Amino acid sequence: MKYLIIFLGSLLFALNISVTILPQKWVVKAIAKDKVNINVMVPPGNSPATYSPNFNQLKKLKNSQIYFSIGVPFDKKYINKIKEINPNIEVVDFAKYIKKDSNPHIWLSPALLMLQAKVVLDTLIKKDYKNKDFYLQNYKEYIQKLANLEKKGFSEIKQKVFLTFHPSFHYFAKDFLIKEIAIEKEGKTPSFSYLAKIINLAKKENIKTVIISPEFSTKYAKIVANKIHAKVVIISPLNEKPTTTINKLIEVLK
Repeated sequence: MKYLIIFLGSLLFALNISVTILPQKWVVKAIAKDKVNINVMVPPGNSPATYSPNFNQLKKLKNSQIYFSIGVPFDKKYINKIKEINPNIEVVDFAKYIKKDSNPHIWLSPALLMLQAKVVLDTLIKKDYKNKDFYLQNYKEYIQKLANLEKKGFSEIKQKVFLTFHPSFHYFAKDFLIKEIAIEKEGKTPSFSYLAKIINLAKKENIKTVIISPEFSTKYAKIVANKIHAKVVIISPLNEKPTTTINKLIEVLK
């Protein structure tokens, strides 16, 4: 009974935070631990490009003090609605310190995760200064884990080019100075002539790995993989723990 009261008390006095996608939850948790309650707007198995929030999710926003956006289509579509539901919510962009292009997948790069962790740290200290040392210690530990992961990637990745359907691993490739070739072009289904071009390029680059995401069509990626005799690996960019996803990518590209 005693421990139940302590647990309920910690939940009651924790900060209420909403995030757009699961990988953000893990970054926030890495810094805040049990001092936050986190509401994820796009649940597992759904695409942030097409998902619409339900009534209960919108209701939870009323209790959130902070909303961490990340620049996916869901944010662009609903951010004004979120502010309308809760005018007092502080909206903080995970890409605050990041120079990025139109590709939103910034959570799959150790270097960019470090910058996102700093955004979380600054925001938490601003809202909950009394726990500054706690957040700072967790931040330092998380940064060290990311630095170790980046070091591992540079030492172990041997394949310099890989193929994917949707360009989900764009910043991962940039971080490790390798090349991602995407079959999907500007969000459109590839034409047969474009597929033929991709196949020729893949043969020229001697690509041995095609990485596909379960959130997108696997049809065209498998066609190309068969033509170039490459292995097909399924990795979701939206897995909850981004460091695990990055680790999987490193292992695949050994």
